[in-house]
Amino acid sequence: MSGWRLSGTLVWLAALWLLLWGDLSFANALSGIAVAFAVLAFARLPSVGRADAEHRARINPLSMAYLLGFVLYKLVEANLILAWEIITPKDRINVGVVAVPLRTDSEVAMMVVANIITVTPGTVTIESVGSPAVLYVNVLHLHEIEQVRADLLHIEELCVRAFGSRHDRAQLAGEVVAR
Repeated sequence: MSGWRLSGTLVWLAALWLLLWGDLSFANALSGIAVAFAVLAFARLPSVGRADAEHRARINPLSMAYLLGFVLYKLVEANLILAWEIITPKDRINVGVVAVPLRTDSEVAMMVVANIITVTPGTVTIESVGSPAVLYVNVLHLHEIEQVRADLLHIEELCVRAFGSRHDRAQLAGEVVAR
């Protein structure tokens, strides 16, 4: 990570710490800087800013807005399904684990897809293996394995369209063989 990007991330994390505490004091500012250094020292950050233009992330605001809307819709839908499951006497739970091989080797897209899966009620990412990653997902209402895979690959596609590099988009289109 370059010096400017590292210092910007450090300032952003410290500012976020101050906002979370809601009090601008010397002790909070100092502890925020210490926590920001600790996070940057111990966190494994994905390599987003490679030197070549082919691997540089490109943010598409419209695709990002669509991704956020889609995720919010899916969160509401999953909460309603889970609430209905709780209040009705009929048990429709069919738990299973599904392996979902992703099509790109983008660490950022894999991380976002895994987190979207985990925050959605009724699903949780158990593990990710390899590059391109294979996500193992525990599903509460498993009825069609291929439908679960298709839904998760759709989320990957939305992520790559929102903030993927040219290389990631080419992999998604099947034009590039993964490493």
